[in-house]
Amino acid sequence: MEKRSTPSLQITDRFGAQAAFASLRLPDGTEATVPAEHAAAIYVNEQPAFRVVCTPALLPQLALGRLLTEGWIASADEVEQIAVCAEGAKVQVYLRHPLPTRRAAAQEVASCCTDNIALGSPVELQPLRPVPGLALQPEWVQTLTAAMHAGLPLYRATRAVHSCFVLHKGEIVFACEDLGRHNALDKAVGCAVLAGLPLAECVLYTSGRVPLDMVRKAIRAGVPVLVSKSMPTVQSAELAAEYGLQLVCGRKIPKV
Repeated sequence: MEKRSTPSLQITDRFGAQAAFASLRLPDGTEATVPAEHAAAIYVNEQPAFRVVCTPALLPQLALGRLLTEGWIASADEVEQIAVCAEGAKVQVYLRHPLPTRRAAAQEVASCCTDNIALGSPVELQPLRPVPGLALQPEWVQTLTAAMHAGLPLYRATRAVHSCFVLHKGEIVFACEDLGRHNALDKAVGCAVLAGLPLAECVLYTSGRVPLDMVRKAIRAGVPVLVSKSMPTVQSAELAAEYGLQLVCGRKIPKV
C-alpha cells in the first residue's frame, strides 16, 4: 500500500471502542442480536460542529472523515489533533488554522441517517471540484461486490447496519460498519486518510442508497469511483457526471 507523507496528526482516543451489539428479548418475545447506538458531539477548535449517532468505535476516523466529506476541510493536513474523551461523548478536533467568526448562530439540521445533526457551519464549505480519473477494472467491482455479499461481522450478527469498503489497486484495504451509511463512509474515508492512502487512487463501495449527499461526500473526498449495491437519484447521477465521479450502482450478487 503506497502512502503519502502528511504533517504529524496527534490522536488521543481515551474511549477506544465498546461492544457493538448485544442479544436481547424483543417485545414480541423473540431473541435477537441488535446493534448498539452511541451519541457523540464533534467540536472543531472548541466550537460545536456535528452531533452523531453511530456505532461505538472509530470515533477519530469518523470525525476526520466527516470534516473532509462535508467540506469543513480540504485536506487532512489542516488537522493538528483529534481527542476523544473517556466516555466517547465528545470528540475535539483542532485545526492548524483558526475558524472564521460565525455569521449566524448554529442551526440544527437533521440528516436522513440515524439521528445525526449538523450544527450549522462556521466556515465557508469547500467548493466541489472535479475528481481525478481512474481506469476502473471490472474485477475490482467484482471483488467489492463479493465482499459486500459475504458481509462484515456486525452486519452478519445483526442485519441492521451499513458497510463501506475502500479498495486501492484491486485490494480492499479498509472495511467499516455503522448504523448509518454516511457514518460508514466517513469512517472508511477517515481510515484511508490516517493511513496516508491517496484517495485519488481509491474506490469506495457503499451498501446504502446514493442520493445527492452521498455523491457530494465522495466528490469532496476526492475519490474517482463510488460503487453501490443500491441506486442513485436523478439529481445525484447528474451531479456525479458534472464532477467526473464514476457512479457504478446496482452491483450486488442476486439472491438464489
